[in-house]
Amino acid sequence: MSRLIFVPQYPSKMRYQEWWISEFSKNFWKYYDDVVVLGIRSHFGIKDPFSSKGYDENSWDNALKSDAQMFSPIDAAIKFELEQIQEYLELKLELDDTLFMADLSFPGFFANVLHHRRPRKCYAFCHATSLNKGDYFSTVRKSKWHVECGQSYLFDKIFIGSKYHYEKLTELGLPCKFDGLKLKILGLPNPPMPTFKEEKKHNIISVSRPCYQKVNQEIEEAIEREFGKIVRKECNTWEEYYKFLSSGKILLISSREDTFNYTLLEAINNNTIVLAPNDIVFPELLDSNYLYNNVDDLSNIIFSCLTEKEYKVPSIKYRGLVDTFFENLIKEMKE
Repeated sequence: MSRLIFVPQYPSKMRYQEWWISEFSKNFWKYYDDVVVLGIRSHFGIKDPFSSKGYDENSWDNALKSDAQMFSPIDAAIKFELEQIQEYLELKLELDDTLFMADLSFPGFFANVLHHRRPRKCYAFCHATSLNKGDYFSTVRKSKWHVECGQSYLFDKIFIGSKYHYEKLTELGLPCKFDGLKLKILGLPNPPMPTFKEEKKHNIISVSRPCYQKVNQEIEEAIEREFGKIVRKECNTWEEYYKFLSSGKILLISSREDTFNYTLLEAINNNTIVLAPNDIVFPELLDSNYLYNNVDDLSNIIFSCLTEKEYKVPSIKYRGLVDTFFENLIKEMKE
């Protein structure tokens, strides 16, 4: 009997981690005889709501309601990973077990257990590493990067979102690096939420976290001086969030770092133009018409988007990977 041991991320409310745990679990059940989701029994006090009997939406939603709502809360995420380790130690490993870990580097404790207790087949997804500019681990980058590189060799394959991320993880001249043969670009899965075509109430919106990594303040202040305020809104539900995305003519992204960018995909899904830097991952995802090199460049594109009809909502270049993400993932793990 084939069994999949799933090690999800801490399911932060209103972040992709919240629905990754359910969507991956439900899709794994289509291809494996048994799926063990580590952490939900200890942390939430519930049995697997994603079992072959069907998704128990009420039990999962009720468990999440009282949980922390910060982006990857540090202490809670560490506690969750330690609970996953304890549940894993209670399992009797079988010959044909497969393990999939949804985040290689944050918080980053679970992988060390695989040095001592490893199933025959192990896979992981890598969203980011301590190499990422402005990330949580940037102050301890030197030591953390060595840890991440060492852990990467525990897995048969590591799945990543983009070519940009691949080149970063395998860059020549680094003190250590990932094995490029183990890396596989899969993009990211499509969000399962409904999409909207709202009335366009706002010219320019942003949903980026207000931090150095995700917001270039110099660029955004220059755009506000010319085009008026960039509208932001704190959303408490996915429906509210997607409706807000759909209500903007333009979603402005000014990130200094990204390994894919879910807001880009979500905005396009919800009928909104996306403009992003001609840098990092974005040239892989968007046509050049939607990329800017500097403030003047961006200003000209915004003016055209707001006044000319030929600027339509872009398509994402990785759409094929996004739409077939789970099929591609399972194919790689079943080889």
